[in-house]
Amino acid sequence: MTTAKISTVACPKCGRLNGLHRTTCLFCGQPLLVPGQESQVLPSLRDAADIEPGYNVIFLPSLPPTAEAIEEVATVGRLTPEQAARLLASPAPVPIARAATSHDAVLLTQRLAQSGLRTLILSDTQLSPLHPPRRARALVAVGEYLEVWSSEPATPLRLPWKDISLLVFGMLRFRQVLARESTAARRAKAEREEIYTNDEEVPVIDLFGPTLATHIRIRADGFDYSCLGPRRGLLAAENHARLGDWLLASVSAPTVVNRDFRAVARAIEPVWGLTKTSSRQPFKRAGIGKVSAEMTEYVDNDRQFTCFARSLFFIARPA
Repeated sequence: MTTAKISTVACPKCGRLNGLHRTTCLFCGQPLLVPGQESQVLPSLRDAADIEPGYNVIFLPSLPPTAEAIEEVATVGRLTPEQAARLLASPAPVPIARAATSHDAVLLTQRLAQSGLRTLILSDTQLSPLHPPRRARALVAVGEYLEVWSSEPATPLRLPWKDISLLVFGMLRFRQVLARESTAARRAKAEREEIYTNDEEVPVIDLFGPTLATHIRIRADGFDYSCLGPRRGLLAAENHARLGDWLLASVSAPTVVNRDFRAVARAIEPVWGLTKTSSRQPFKRAGIGKVSAEMTEYVDNDRQFTCFARSLFFIARPA
């Protein structure tokens, strides 16, 4: 006589049945513990485009990853083996997955630990990707302090040089697409035509003091480079590079410096995706039996870079 394999488990709170691969009850959200099935549990994840709060599992590079570790990351993170390999080859800490709950995040770290991977959990509440950093418009060195001037406060933020804990160099990417969609009465699917596309890249430096309240963003555009004195040139890109050298020469030895964002930006997109928004104009007639509408789409990696920089801040700061 053979024993039927159990494929469901009852929720200890509401009693309803759930699949073995679920970590929380589909109906009431209660964590599910299935003795002997821990290795089969697949934590619930947030999609890269999901705006609901989540818990980010950050991979901390140490030893070269094994083939088994790559396969495990691909499985629990719902990634392809190629995507998992790129993440584990990163020189900097990167997100492996964005779990739906803290319980899912803990289960995910436990599974990855069995493959020899070191991880850290950071919630979206900690990273606060929807709250951008203060944008600096000018910097002034005053003795042991750095004055940060922005467009909003009337007085600058005074930050001791010795309190600057982290400098993160990166690149913001922006894309704007103007498209026209048209359809005829006898055609079910609309035709799309891209009229105009504009791509822009802006070098950026994120500077951190002792807390997230002192997270400063210095963009190459819209910045006064008077702090460079006679070294100031005519091109913003050159001045921005010189500003980075000036900051590096001014901060103290414990300051952590990271330049890895450009190398890992594409790899982290499946977890921390690009921000996409669009606006559409009303439909108008474009001929007999035909209507069309223009729409503008915007894509940028601003929030992605914010999450990356702030994750480094939490990793680098003293406990």
